[in-house]
Amino acid sequence: MQSLMVVLTAAAILVFVVCVLFSRQPRRTYLLYMLFALPLIDLKITPYQWGSLSLFDGFSYVMLLMQYKDFMSIYKPNRFYFGGFCTLILLLLLGSLTSSFITNSLLTILTVFPVFIYARLLMVECVHDQKFINKMVNGLQFACLFSMVFLAAQLVVGLNLRFYSELNQNTLDSNGIRYPSFFHDSQKYAQFLAMLSFLFLINNKNIQRPGFKNLLLFLSVAVAIFLTGGRSAFLGLSAGVLFLLLFAGMQYKKYIIVGCLAGGLVIAFFSKSLIMFNRKDDFNNSFDFRATIWQEAYDIYRAHPFLGIGIGNYKDYVSRYAQDQYLVLEDEIIFLDQPENGYLKILTEFGGPAFIVAFILIVGPAIGAIRAWVKKQADGRVLLFIAPIICWLVSFISLYSITDRRNLIVLICLSTFLIYLSNRSKIVDEEQPDAANNELV
Repeated sequence: MQSLMVVLTAAAILVFVVCVLFSRQPRRTYLLYMLFALPLIDLKITPYQWGSLSLFDGFSYVMLLMQYKDFMSIYKPNRFYFGGFCTLILLLLLGSLTSSFITNSLLTILTVFPVFIYARLLMVECVHDQKFINKMVNGLQFACLFSMVFLAAQLVVGLNLRFYSELNQNTLDSNGIRYPSFFHDSQKYAQFLAMLSFLFLINNKNIQRPGFKNLLLFLSVAVAIFLTGGRSAFLGLSAGVLFLLLFAGMQYKKYIIVGCLAGGLVIAFFSKSLIMFNRKDDFNNSFDFRATIWQEAYDIYRAHPFLGIGIGNYKDYVSRYAQDQYLVLEDEIIFLDQPENGYLKILTEFGGPAFIVAFILIVGPAIGAIRAWVKKQADGRVLLFIAPIICWLVSFISLYSITDRRNLIVLICLSTFLIYLSNRSKIVDEEQPDAANNELV
């Protein structure tokens, strides 16, 4: 299996190099390649000791060098986010230099820059081609559907069909299998599905009303979430649906109410057959265990409130200073690399100020898009991009998922879409004065 990973990594690199070199639009090729090759982009090209850089990171740095002119200026509406990113990097550098594991932390910062690289190039491409956002949505939908095809194959073959030599222990439950598709972790896969499910509700012919095909695909993804057994993702999905119920048009409200009633009946009659509602957690997954870990993580934050313990240092820190944070798996002691809570993971590693900046960069686009939507400066699609971000924010409470580049790239795309759609008239006017009145189809 390890040799297969090496072959897949080499093949992904070769295909990327060929596609970019022979493409007349390398920026567009890079952006779409990350989506259509999504199962592979989290494969590592450097070991843990060298920052665990992934294919996504490596390809992004290549594009930074090739498309450096795209980074020479920043659109005025985006200067707030650019300033926030620079502030975040500065705080992370300070936190790394004052940490107990300086080298490891500095190398981990290298995984932060690709976030900006991808977002910036996506923004530029959307400005130059106002229909490109639809191509990106199609790419994300393709990635989701491909994962479900892989999941369907696992239902037939079992977990012998898998992308990794070893899967997270949560894929096996006393009541059945929690299917991970091409992910390593069934919970992260569930979050991936929950976020992308809302994109299937986009009906470009009539944004105010989803078609039968849209609803069928959305419900299909919801069924796949049940097969993963991911409760945090299901809660996130529910939060996103509630958001749409509050803000979306009357047609959406009707479908949501009918769907919730139908879903409630299914859960009521088949809950004993659904692993999500019939899981028996052991001690390591119990609330008491998590509550203890959360309290200890918060104590770590209180000891390092301003600059944190350094990005990427949680596992090394607890192995030295908090050695009761461990699991025993197959008679082997494994120290936790995160406190079973995404917010506490970032709070402890980043420190308070960087934590605030990071979440302003995530929540800010959603707030700006709501404001633009209320002023009728953005269409209803923004609601279907905000709902998955709310989904992610809820599931992030018990699931630190952004180390997986596949979940991360979905979050990057959604945030960039919102920034673009809520500021497109200003950006287009700045980039192409004669096209200020163009509308996105």
